[in-house]
Amino acid sequence: MRDRIRHPGGVIAALRRNRRRFIMSGCILSACTLLLIAMNSSITPTTFSSVSAQEESRLTTVAEKSTGCGKPSPVAPGTSVTQTLSSGGIDRSYLLHIPTGYKDTVEQPLVLNFHGHGSNASQQQYRTGFSQLANAYDFIVAYPQGAIGPDHRTGWDTGPRRDPHTNDVLFVSNLLTHLEESWCINPERIYATGFSNGGGMTYVLACKMADRFAAVASVSGSYPPVPGGCNPARPVPIMELHGTADRTVPYNGSSAKGYPPITQWLQQWAERDGCDRRPVTFFNEGNVTGERWVGCRDNVTIIHYTIDGMGHMWPRHLIIRTRNGAVPFDATNLIWSFFQSYRLPATRAGT
Repeated sequence: MRDRIRHPGGVIAALRRNRRRFIMSGCILSACTLLLIAMNSSITPTTFSSVSAQEESRLTTVAEKSTGCGKPSPVAPGTSVTQTLSSGGIDRSYLLHIPTGYKDTVEQPLVLNFHGHGSNASQQQYRTGFSQLANAYDFIVAYPQGAIGPDHRTGWDTGPRRDPHTNDVLFVSNLLTHLEESWCINPERIYATGFSNGGGMTYVLACKMADRFAAVASVSGSYPPVPGGCNPARPVPIMELHGTADRTVPYNGSSAKGYPPITQWLQQWAERDGCDRRPVTFFNEGNVTGERWVGCRDNVTIIHYTIDGMGHMWPRHLIIRTRNGAVPFDATNLIWSFFQSYRLPATRAGT
């Protein structure tokens, strides 16, 4: 989205100017105001190998300027293709979508979108609809493919023993470097989102690679303790959406699975970001409650949507019954709008 969102008045004006584009991407104007109020492929088993010291040294946690500007795109704009790269001594893949309006002379935002446990990159593209949104607002989306773990299902190495034993932080670092070398990417506008175990992966990245991601968002995410602890290099803007009827990742936590209550996890992030102790409720209509933590360092914000009665899903076509009528609720549009409020500081983005 070319209009930068900074304050409610400017946001509403931008929405009016871009109403047609919001409708094209499936975002109804009234649904997007939820955030405005707040802001005032086939898979084969992987052969695992230890990460060499040479590969480990390639882990880049600080943003670098893209060198892909001026290079013709090897992928036709408006298409999605599966690509591979070597990371940690194994071949990894990802699904890449280049927007229809891509130009190699204009720095593009980049969103990494992580699938859930047992899913894959193609399903995540379909589940979230981020590629259609990318065409409307000119940003690149990469859907990394998780490896197969001990339980013979795909996923991300977020801590539990059933997860793949791969260095996924290194994979993400290598992937970002590769994408920035091949396409014209704005290092200040790189974001991560994910579903379930993929949402947990965005948590790991916020802890380990805060200087490469401007903001992260998770839907129905699982958040086991991060191996080595969570010590982000800077305050990280966070958005989290979760249903109270989620049985896969229970809202009130699961000691058996090692998942904390969602409210506890959010409070820990508020402490890391130096936010006010208690959140402010900015939305309470139908079965949706929106809360935000303000007063955070570096003007970041933590936003949380609780969807009463919702199970383990990515909400795209929910209808909220409000005092003023029915309002569509679309997590994809809310997340993208949230991302637009944040950029990495230029000093951290290598610019």
